Amino acid sequence: MLDRESMALLHSISKHSGYAYVSMAKAVRKMVWEQLHSRSFRAAYVARVLLMWRDAYSMACLYVARLHYASGDFREVLRVLDLGIVMGGMLLHEDLDFTVEKVTE
Repeated sequence: MLDRESMALLHSISKHSGYAYVSMAKAVRKMVWEQLHSRSFRAAYVARVLLMWRDAYSMACLYVARLHYASGDFREVLRVLDLGIVMGGMLLHEDLDFTVEKVTE
């Protein structure tokens, strides 16, 4: 369902490290955010596609939170995880909750 550009971006995130990894993880999170707020989907696919984008948003939030955690920006970690819980899908919901618990211990 993802277009070529989206798939290439996701592939690049898994392939690179360092600054490129950070900027690409943030780009994926932004791309998914835009998809979640887009009205361009056909009605027949809305529910299924929206769930996929919500799960993708959860995954991107976990990656971005991990990067902020590594840099010691715990406030931003919690903000990103909170957005993942609110806007993300159920597939990684337990992971988001668990991560919030670990960060706040």
